[in-house]
Amino acid sequence: MESILLFLWGSSFVAVVIIDTFNRYQFKKNEEEYRRLLDEYLGHGFDIDIMTTYAVFFGSIANYQKIIWFVRLYKGVKMKFTRERYVQPEAYAFVQSLPDSRISWIIKFHRLCIIQGYILAFWLSVCFAIFLRYK
Repeated sequence: MESILLFLWGSSFVAVVIIDTFNRYQFKKNEEEYRRLLDEYLGHGFDIDIMTTYAVFFGSIANYQKIIWFVRLYKGVKMKFTRERYVQPEAYAFVQSLPDSRISWIIKFHRLCIIQGYILAFWLSVCFAIFLRYK
C-alpha cells in the first residue's frame, strides 16, 4: 500500500509540474496576442473585472486569472459587473465574434489549467492519505 501511495504521490506531482511548465510556456508564447486582445477589448470601453485588471502584476502565477474573464464571456456565462448591473451584451458579442485564431489558444489554455487543477487536487488527496496512513 505504501508503494502505491508513494508512486501516486510522485507521479501526480511530476504531472502537475510538467503541465504547469507547459502552461507557462503556452501563455508566454501567446502573451502578445493576449495583450492585443485585452487592449482591443478595453478600447471598446467594455467592463472588466478587477482580478483581470491586476493579474498582470502577478506574472505567471496569475495566468489563469488573466484568461478566465474572456473564457466566461466566450461561453456566455452571465456575470454581474456591479451588484445592480450585468456585463454589457456587447462585450459577450465582441468575444464570441473573435476568429478562432484569436480565441482558441485561450480555450485550450483554460482546459489545461482545469486538468492541472484536477491533478493537483488528486495529489493533495494522496498527500492527505499518506498523512493519515502514517499518523
